Amino acid sequence: MKELLLVEDDEMFREALGREFEDRGYRVHSFGLIKDLKAFTGQADYAVVDLKLKGESGLDAVSSIKDRYPHCVTIVLTGYGSIATAVQAVKLGAANYISKPASIDDIERALMGQVQLQNEIEGEHQNLYRHEREYIEKVIQDHDGNISLAAKALGIHRQSLQRKLRKYIS
Repeated sequence: MKELLLVEDDEMFREALGREFEDRGYRVHSFGLIKDLKAFTGQADYAVVDLKLKGESGLDAVSSIKDRYPHCVTIVLTGYGSIATAVQAVKLGAANYISKPASIDDIERALMGQVQLQNEIEGEHQNLYRHEREYIEKVIQDHDGNISLAAKALGIHRQSLQRKLRKYIS
């Protein structure tokens, strides 16, 4: 049986995704926190990790999984996709990086290596809006989420940065 680690802080989504994988013949081990994942002593062939966990980064989970299970095929699933975090995830050992919403078929194809990295699929000609958003996300990440410091680094007023962020969410 295929052993799957599922690291997702949204309990309802985690349970639904877990049931879908169980229906496809996987033994699913679900975790809402990285500390619970680290306490796990079983085996793992595959892992699906949410990028943003409550107060934690899924990238830490990817790193932990790769340290303990070097053969484990790991993908990062996120609602906050950017090139910066995709590159970081791959450097830590993730095989793929998928933006939500994604179907169970998309996730399983990614686990099986049947799709390219998502940013390769989208192509090299991304629009200016997306480049701006990804750059802003990277600068915010570089400043540990501090909007004031990120705005200063970008050379714009804090309120202007907040307006841009609201625009990206809507």
